[in-house]
Order: sequence, then structure tokens, then C-alpha cells
Amino acid sequence: MGRIKIYIFIETKNKAMGWKILLLSVFSLCFGGTILSQITSVTVIDLRRLQKDFEQAKLTEVSSTPVYEGTPYLFDEFTGADIHLKEGQGYEAIPMNYNIHNDDFEYKTENISYSLGNNDLVDYISIGDRKFYYMTYTYNSAEIKGYLELLAAGDYRFFKKHRVIYTSPRTSRGYVEAQPAKFNSRSPDYFIELKDGNILYFNKLDDIARLIPEESRRIKDYIKDKRLKARKEEDIVRLADFINGL
Repeated sequence: MGRIKIYIFIETKNKAMGWKILLLSVFSLCFGGTILSQITSVTVIDLRRLQKDFEQAKLTEVSSTPVYEGTPYLFDEFTGADIHLKEGQGYEAIPMNYNIHNDDFEYKTENISYSLGNNDLVDYISIGDRKFYYMTYTYNSAEIKGYLELLAAGDYRFFKKHRVIYTSPRTSRGYVEAQPAKFNSRSPDYFIELKDGNILYFNKLDDIARLIPEESRRIKDYIKDKRLKARKEEDIVRLADFINGL
């Protein structure tokens, strides 16, 4: 798909501020230079080098004719998104889309797409009333960093992980016709954030009862009484609201 990360190296007073400049400098160059002028606590050593590095990081222009079937993106088009950083800054109405396959947000300017990158400074990105948090979560005993969409807020937060499967293109062979690359959507995975901050995958609703032992009996009774199913997202939200109301 012709996608590369943007890495810009700037000398700053400390490592944390260096990553802050990495994110904000890219946006300032894309959106009129208004952001960089607001930064006064760091020194950019070579602005010409910064511009050069940025130009070299441009992606190829987005083609109007996809070379694959399906889509790796969550939304039909790039739309206005708000970026919320953990330090409190925010940037509004940036044309973005979530690339499910790459687990990354991309933004577009002048018909060129750029990768935002999985940046630890990002708290969440909102598109309309939907929020996507960059988090560390546990799946099958492995710790993974990535974007999770918030389903329900409260003492226990519930999230879902969007999924697509990529199939490589196939060349023609004998009587078998060539096929383009494909992206096929898959059922999402679901997670619960416990009070200790751990974000854990659950496959069945009874798994949630096991993860909250002090309320296990009441949770199981509610699942049984309401005939809730893990395959129905609205049932997961109903259960989340019940738990957060206990």
C-alpha cells in the first residue's frame, strides 16, 4: 500500500520534549505553520533540515482507483478528527481515518496521506462521538499497544478492537484467474479495563464475571435474566452499564 512512517529528528532539551516536537512539527508544516509558532520552550537547531526530512517522508499521492478489494479503513472517507494529547493539548478538525490493518491513524493534506504513528503522547482521537484510545492491553497473555474504541465509560471501561484480514493478490495460473489483494472485515475483539488499570480481553460474558469476583454472582444473574450474548455489541454495552451502576 506504499505506507511509511514519518520520523523527524530535532535536538531538544530532553527526550520527552523531542517527541512532542516530532508530532507537532509535522502538523505545523501540514496546516499552515500555526502550531510551531506556539512552541517556545524548545530550540529547533536546523529548521532547513526539518523541512527537508519532512519532504522526504511524503507518501505517494492517494490513487482514485484502489489496487485492492475491500478497505483497510474504518470510515468511508477521511473526516474531521480531534487529537487529544495526554499533556492536555488538542488539535481540531484534522482530516483523518483509522487504518485498521496497520492499527494507525492517517491524515491527509493536499491529497497526500501521512501516518500519524503510534505515539505515546496521544490520549485519544475523537471522530464525531466516537473515541479511540492509544493503550496497552493484554490479549492471550501478550501485552500490545494500539488503538481501542471506547464502548462504555465508568469505573469499568469497555473497548473494542476493530479487525480486518489481508489476503495477498494471486496471479493467474492455468484456469485460475488472477485476483487482487483483498481486505475482509472480521468480528471485533472486546476488552474490559479493570479498576487497577489492566485492560483484558474477554471472549464470553462469563469471563467478565470472573474478572470482577466481588460482583460475580450478580453479574452472572443479570446475564442469565436478560439473556445477553457476547456476539451482540448492544448486549455488551447493556452489561457494562449494569456493572458500572452497581
